[in-house]
Amino acid sequence: MKRKNMLILALMLIFTLTIPAQGSAASMDEELQSAIKIAKSKFAIPGDYKFTSSISTLGTKKVYYLNWSSPDTTSSTHINVSVDEKGMILNYNKYTPYDYKQIKKLPTLSRQEAKAKADAYIQQIAPGLLKELEYIESNYSSIQETSYYLRYYRVANGIPFYNDGVYISVNRDTGDLQDYSRNWTDGLEFPSATKPITKKEAEAAYVKGLGLRLIYRSTETDGTLKAFPVYVPIYDNSNYAIDAITGEVRRLSNNYYGGFAEDQGLNMREKAAVTMAAGEVQLSPQELEAVAEAGKLISKEEAEKVARAAKFLDISDEFTVDYFYLGNNWPDKNDYSWQLEFKKPADEETGYVAYISATINAKTSEIIGFYRSEQNNEVLKPKNDIEAAKAQVDAFLKEYYPEYFKKLEYNELSSENRVYDNDKRFYFSYSRLVDEVPFPDNGVSITYDNLTGRITSFNLNWYSSISFPTVENAIGLEAAADSLFKNAGLRLEYKLESVENEQRAYADDQAEKAKAVLVYSLDGNKPLYIDANSGVLIDYDGVEYKEPEKVDYTDIKGHFAEKQIMVLADNGIYLEGKEFKPNASITQLDFMVLLSKTLNYYGSDITPKSTQKEVDDLYAFLLREGIVRDGEKQPTQTVTREEAVKYIIRALKYDKVADISSIFNIQFKDKAEISPELTGYVAIASGLGIVKGDGINFMPARMITRGETAVMIYNYLQS
Repeated sequence: MKRKNMLILALMLIFTLTIPAQGSAASMDEELQSAIKIAKSKFAIPGDYKFTSSISTLGTKKVYYLNWSSPDTTSSTHINVSVDEKGMILNYNKYTPYDYKQIKKLPTLSRQEAKAKADAYIQQIAPGLLKELEYIESNYSSIQETSYYLRYYRVANGIPFYNDGVYISVNRDTGDLQDYSRNWTDGLEFPSATKPITKKEAEAAYVKGLGLRLIYRSTETDGTLKAFPVYVPIYDNSNYAIDAITGEVRRLSNNYYGGFAEDQGLNMREKAAVTMAAGEVQLSPQELEAVAEAGKLISKEEAEKVARAAKFLDISDEFTVDYFYLGNNWPDKNDYSWQLEFKKPADEETGYVAYISATINAKTSEIIGFYRSEQNNEVLKPKNDIEAAKAQVDAFLKEYYPEYFKKLEYNELSSENRVYDNDKRFYFSYSRLVDEVPFPDNGVSITYDNLTGRITSFNLNWYSSISFPTVENAIGLEAAADSLFKNAGLRLEYKLESVENEQRAYADDQAEKAKAVLVYSLDGNKPLYIDANSGVLIDYDGVEYKEPEKVDYTDIKGHFAEKQIMVLADNGIYLEGKEFKPNASITQLDFMVLLSKTLNYYGSDITPKSTQKEVDDLYAFLLREGIVRDGEKQPTQTVTREEAVKYIIRALKYDKVADISSIFNIQFKDKAEISPELTGYVAIASGLGIVKGDGINFMPARMITRGETAVMIYNYLQS
């Protein structure tokens, strides 16, 4: 959600227009007035809210952004509506401050009830639109969310067009509309879908025209890098598909939001922030001293000498080191690098400040990255075509990185769409080869300035502490394709055809040229990786992919806790497996798995296949939250009823009061059997209706069952 809102804001900032001082201002006033009337006819907007607006362009059409805010400045509610020049409502958002740390409760509405409300909202906002939409079923739910998020895709001639659709969020308790977003390509004509080729014919055409290839991928687990061989589509699934009428390869639209993919425009401080966020570790002074004492890394001064001595960097004496740091090369934690930024004093006439940043491997003294700023010069014209530019790049690699160049493969497909500003810049990408098998996670990326004929950015990524398993037993391309079609599969859908000379434009810039084509495309909702040895579909980290399924236990029908177990599961609180085993005692780990899903824990889901680190991360969170205290971590031990109450009361943050046991009175007949230090916990839980015992006794020392745990957590979320 945050990313989406930031994207909308960015587009507003980028494309906002200055209203002309000529006669068109009057027509804009009329359009603005019309947009306001449309918004207020569809949404409840209090009369005392403050109003602001702005005009922007979204591709080729004008959009009016309307904003209302409540007069309460301490807890202000904001309502934002965007309406295009044709009166189509594109977005609606209502934001009210919310305390995300407060205890989550079970929702008042079910997902089915929220879906009915979402349908009604769509009909209210855009009458008749529902007929052109198909709801995307979702099994995802989390107690952490305050709303249900529902998505619909566009349908034409009974065929999906996933590019367009509607997104809605509905408050899980009130049923109020929180967000509405419509992505819609105007004036699009959809070709007939009456005579497509068969799926078998499409599969054969895919193998012949697009095909698969064998590569290595890598993942990092518990600090260790691991490579694994996979079969993947040669061509990007979002850019290429099979024409459903002719069986030929179709090039698809590559339009997407602007901005460069590589971070070449960042200065060193900005890049430091980015790499830190991505996991790169910056060392403290104490850690730097410890590493230096080991005698394995070059000093900052030595790194500076390396950079200044590099002919291709051309760092003159006018440049001084403005910024530096030593960091770990994530995810290869055995490597370290120096980041240095050299800056030149501002030019007296233009004020231009030139800078060069360099990244030096602190073990090998190799320059593994650099970026040089270039002053804009409108007089210069492009020097070379892309072939001549690539020849210069290859010559650079052969001269300065010959051993690496021998083990590189040019990524023609990755580079073909990276021509910027009408041939002013080219981007080139190379993958590392391991015994002739590409390893795209490693390699070289280069940006070439075609106005100056110089390389302006270079990045070498090459893991030193990774081994590659053999591919001698790989299943082969034919078997891999069969597995891909079986487990991911081709689907019939409409997509946008590629626009000639497409240049990183926002999609609506080409709206008038957009053309829908009927294609067979791989299911983009699934990972498209086939394990080279087993032939199974795997995810990004090499783990076998499992289709998300609605939790449906086979052993709870008729059990006293059946309702509570399923309500919790519907809200993302469940234990893995087909059986819940409601009458079995529950281990501390399983109890904490259920309890953590009611809290703000964003770590990995704990399953029987979880690593020890993932379990340790969960307990670290529980310790920080005060739910488990020092000495209480016993994952495999079963939990008593009074211990279960203790953990839940701590989750409620009532433990400080509960620790004053002398002030409480307990009605259970067996209260003498309750541990003295837990008397207050049981009393509070009883008073809140979290526990009832058998109506007479609490049975504190008896092991709690998994079914009783579900009831207790259900009651806790209702308290």
